[in-house]
Amino acid sequence: MFYKCSIPLFIVLILLANCTKSPLVAMDSRTGNSAQVEVSNQLMVLEQAAADRQPVDNSSTEPAKYVYLTFDDGPNSHYTGIILDILKKYDVKASFVVIGSNIEKNPEVLKRIVNEGHGLVNHTFSHDYNKIYASPRAFLEDLQKCAQAITALTEKNVKVFRAPGGPAKLNKNIDELLSKNGYLSLGWNVSAADTDPNGATPEQVYGNVANGVVNMERMKRVPIILMHDGTEINLSQSSPGTATLNYIKNRESDVAALPKIIEFLQARGYSFAIVDEKTPSVW
Repeated sequence: MFYKCSIPLFIVLILLANCTKSPLVAMDSRTGNSAQVEVSNQLMVLEQAAADRQPVDNSSTEPAKYVYLTFDDGPNSHYTGIILDILKKYDVKASFVVIGSNIEKNPEVLKRIVNEGHGLVNHTFSHDYNKIYASPRAFLEDLQKCAQAITALTEKNVKVFRAPGGPAKLNKNIDELLSKNGYLSLGWNVSAADTDPNGATPEQVYGNVANGVVNMERMKRVPIILMHDGTEINLSQSSPGTATLNYIKNRESDVAALPKIIEFLQARGYSFAIVDEKTPSVW
């Protein structure tokens, strides 16, 4: 907000009186006529001096920019805690897309997620494609079982869910049944591509996120970023050449890339929001 300066009338009168007695005269080169400039000069000086003394609100009028960081398939006993440590260091919030069976294995990790102000999203109890996609009722029951596990530990009634494999896996009948039961589907529009079976590098994870965010800016969409803290896994089974080793490599790359991703988003002016019923659509 800018404050308009007004010159008191008595100052103007004094200046006019002074100019009447001994005016400073300048020649107008276009007309050859003389013009008194003393009053206008002194008024300009006083206006500038007053303006310099007034407070100026330099706050941005740009609308807030929000981004959603989401981590799928946890909580687990190793990587989820490391990710929470990084988020705490940067004082940013994220949302954890949790599996009920992993909640039962790591209840204290789930409590830490909530206690530190992060969001929760239901990712079914089993994450078993054959089971949950057998029928609409099977999906709903698995989702409700995860919801009960969340509520038992946090007293939170989480109605936002992310379908394993993404919203494209949901058919019309599943959509209708879940909607009738108050559930809201969450997708994503930026992927870290951190499920590469050959293992993604930290540079690839960062590049995928950064490029995806820039694309969403061009499309004027709110970025909803898909990453993974991952399911519970036995780290001792990471033999060379195994799928387990590559899975671990991907999680290590997520952890290594996360600080740089956060700094990239902060530099672009984003605020970090947590997923809830008001989270905008990805498209």
